[in-house]
Amino acid sequence: LEYYPSMSIHGNTLIFNRRVEGDEDFYQSEKINGKWSAAHLLEGKLNTNFNEGAQTFSADGECLIFTGCNYPEGYGNCDLYLSYKNKNGEWMPGENLGPFINTDLWESTPSLSADKQVLYFSSTQDGGYGGKDIYRAKLLADSTWGNIVNLGDSINTPYDEDAPFIHADSRTL
Repeated sequence: LEYYPSMSIHGNTLIFNRRVEGDEDFYQSEKINGKWSAAHLLEGKLNTNFNEGAQTFSADGECLIFTGCNYPEGYGNCDLYLSYKNKNGEWMPGENLGPFINTDLWESTPSLSADKQVLYFSSTQDGGYGGKDIYRAKLLADSTWGNIVNLGDSINTPYDEDAPFIHADSRTL
């Protein structure tokens, strides 16, 4: 199974999930001379023995926000994590985005604005309109995520809203 692709803003890098024998990891392919390379495991320390998936990476390609499931330090069964590339271009281990974003329930399917200031995600947090709702969080001056807002009934319904995508114009959801 291969799913949940994310493409760089320049269209030359593709990161997606691949499930092999029950383990979900990130794979990457690069467009070289107009052709896509064979997919390979994402370089660095991002893939673990737990399940990583549902990712978004920044327009500059330097940070990745993803869903980590069943991590021992998680708040719920699936939480959102942040990883950065190091100087060698390898992805560092994910850092949990903390209790303002993550609850003891389910958070997943992030989408990051091009300016890296606004994060959209789906959650089963209490007080929503249905099963999964779409939320928005803003990056605060102290580099934490806060001002979490449910996008309301113009977006959310009694059913599941999942996998938001914010366009690079930061206006089209």
